[in-house]
Amino acid sequence: MRSVFTALRVLEAVSQLQPVGLSELSRRLGLPKTTVQRGLVALADAGWLENDQMDSARWIVSTKAFVVGSTVGNRSSLRDRALPHMNGLGADVRETIHLMIPDGDQVVLIERLDSPHPVRAIAPLGARAALHASSNGKAILAHLPEDETTRYMERGLAAVTEHTITEPAELLEELALIRKRGYAVANEELQDGVVSVAAPILVGGSRPVGSLSISAPKSRMPKSVWADYGKKVRHTADSIAGALPTASAIG
Repeated sequence: MRSVFTALRVLEAVSQLQPVGLSELSRRLGLPKTTVQRGLVALADAGWLENDQMDSARWIVSTKAFVVGSTVGNRSSLRDRALPHMNGLGADVRETIHLMIPDGDQVVLIERLDSPHPVRAIAPLGARAALHASSNGKAILAHLPEDETTRYMERGLAAVTEHTITEPAELLEELALIRKRGYAVANEELQDGVVSVAAPILVGGSRPVGSLSISAPKSRMPKSVWADYGKKVRHTADSIAGALPTASAIG
């Protein structure tokens, strides 16, 4: 039990000080570095902590903590601010609406409104997708700083389906198109038979805090509706962004 309590203390300290290094955590907690290091490793293995992308020697809380915490219903969270707008979009298009947030090289699903159709696109809350393989991910990737996009592509673009973009040059063209038209499309790139259209949630000109998508079986999402759905999801994402505080978009 002592190791559990120590790990929880480490988690709380990281959440307050992030990004934070081992030495500072050790000082703040009054614990030996070896003890704190064991707690960090255990929490990282369990998915609660991760290394800061800008400095691998420093630690931050992972999105898993947000996904779990969002079930408590924090009224100032992205999820709660987004829900009324998601309901309006869902009632309009009658397809599944997904709200996702970035987490490193992936996006994580934090809320979903299901389509009333018997056949529909569904992913479980907490589901993850690679940035380049999903409409939500591409909407976010298109609005990240150029150096981050370059590093992402240098790590390789793995195929999820036979339609996933795996060539950096092709992805760069796609991201430029997304920025131009304001929405992203994944045409069976994440799941066979499913098409989705997504837009980033941008607050005060900052990096994306999330993305919103409309997903449906390909039979109900022909290319002829992409522009209309793209306009609608972009308008809804902008409305959500307008409802968020600019200083702290989530929580």
